[in-house]
Parts: sequence; structure tokens; C-alpha cells
Amino acid sequence: MKSLVVYIGIGIIYLIALLPLPIARALGKLIGLLLWYTNSGTARVAKTNIRHCFADYSDEQVNQLAKASLVALGKTYAEMGMSWAWPIPKVHKLITQVEGLEYLEQAIKDDNGIVLIAPHLGNWEILNHFFRTYLYMTVMYKPAKIPALDKFIFKTRKRVDVGLVPADKKGVLNLFRLLSKKEVVAVLPDQEPGLKSGVFAPFFGQTALTGKLIGELAHRTPAYLLCCYAKRLEDSTYGVVLKPASEDIRNEDPVVAATALNKSIEDCILDCPEQYQWGYKRFRRQPEGKSTIYKKAA
Repeated sequence: MKSLVVYIGIGIIYLIALLPLPIARALGKLIGLLLWYTNSGTARVAKTNIRHCFADYSDEQVNQLAKASLVALGKTYAEMGMSWAWPIPKVHKLITQVEGLEYLEQAIKDDNGIVLIAPHLGNWEILNHFFRTYLYMTVMYKPAKIPALDKFIFKTRKRVDVGLVPADKKGVLNLFRLLSKKEVVAVLPDQEPGLKSGVFAPFFGQTALTGKLIGELAHRTPAYLLCCYAKRLEDSTYGVVLKPASEDIRNEDPVVAATALNKSIEDCILDCPEQYQWGYKRFRRQPEGKSTIYKKAA
């Protein structure tokens, strides 16, 4: 039954890919507004996150940002068909601005390997299309529990010539091996890890269980640390932004490293906070004795 639902979902994605992008985005906006006006769990989590991360915001400001983030999330969903099914040159033409290209060029010139740090900001799938012009990268991903969905995601990512390793012990060892060969790896830094794989560190002033992997990669290799995201521009194209991450991520103290990592992610988010995935329960796990902020959220 789950596989049938997946195939139906895949079919919908490909149908949306047949639509002109402005219409697909309008559909995505509708999805976001539906999530907002039905007071969905995602909407409640987004409001809770924003209320805690921006303590000086009024209720109106919290609602405005939460609503905008859901609209952006809906657009991201609706753009999947475009990024996964359109001819690659056609997708690449949508990238009309690149900020910080000099940092990528310097990282390639240094030839010490690169760790790409890509938070869930804007349309992260666009990054696969952007980087293929400059380099070959290997991405760590969490395999889907449903085989049909996992196979589909693997196929769509491979079509843009991206290496994939699973988010497990073997995958971690592969990342270190690749960096020892001065290659390029990409890691999503803002998903909650398992307790053994993370430490508690501040994120927008809140305690967040933060993965140790990027800090360990940075401490044990000379790889260039580069934050990256693809934000939507007002003309419906994308602007890729590249920023060097904090060198403090290399600190041998995992809490110091995780704090520096989260600060680098914050700097990216503040560029376009409405395009961040605020509906994710980033603060779900807390240190022993501290209550979760989501008791009344969802």
C-alpha cells in the first residue's frame, strides 16, 4: 500500500513538471497557504520555532514569517518536478546569480578537498545542478524507509552526476576517505542526529542537538568549509550564495565546533529567513531535565 502511494506521488511530481514553472509555483503557494489556514502541524511548529528563535518578534511578525515560510515550502515541493525531471541545461538556465563564486574558485585552487554545508534554505535541489558545472561531489543522504521511494530519490540525484553515500557508519567512513583524496563532500547540517552522533549547542539562542560529523571532518582534514544555498529571486529565478563557514568548526571541542557550525547556518538563514524550513522540529530533543518547546505545537 505504501509503495502504491509513493508511485502516485511520483506520478504527481512528473505531472507538475509538465506545467510552466510560474504555474507550478502558484500551485506550491496554494499548498503553503493551505498548510497555514488549516493550522496544520507544520504551521504550528513553524510558529513555535520562530517565536523562540526571534524572541523580540511580535505575534504579527511571527505569523508573517511563519506564513511566508510555508508558502516557500510549498513552492519547494512544487519545484521538485522541475529539478528532478527537466532537462539539466534548462534547469541550469534558472540560476541567474552567483554570490561568492570566488570562494568556490579558491577552494578548488587550494586542492585540499571541500566540505559543502547546505542547510534546508531556499531550493537545495538546485545546488546539485549548480555544482555539477564546477566539480563532482558526494552527498550524504538518509535512505527512505520505503524501497520504491528510496529508489526514485537515488535515481533523480544520480541523473545530475552526484555521488551518494548513506547516512550510516559506512557512509561516514566514505566521507573521510574521499576527503583524504582531496575530493568534495556535501552534508546537510540542520537535521537532528541521534543522541550519540550529536551534542547540544545553541541555535538562534535555543538548545539544539547538533551533528558532530561536520566538526569531525573539519578537525581531521584541511578541507575548505563552504556554506551554500540557492534562494528564490523576485524574478522567479535562483541565486546561489556561497559563504566560507567559521574556522572555529575545526575546534577539537565538539560543543565549540557545533556552536560555530550553527552560527554559520544562522548567517545563511538571516539572508532570507522566509525561505528556511521552519516547520521542522529542530529542537525536539533536549538535555535531560529540560522540556521540549513542542508540547503545545503539534
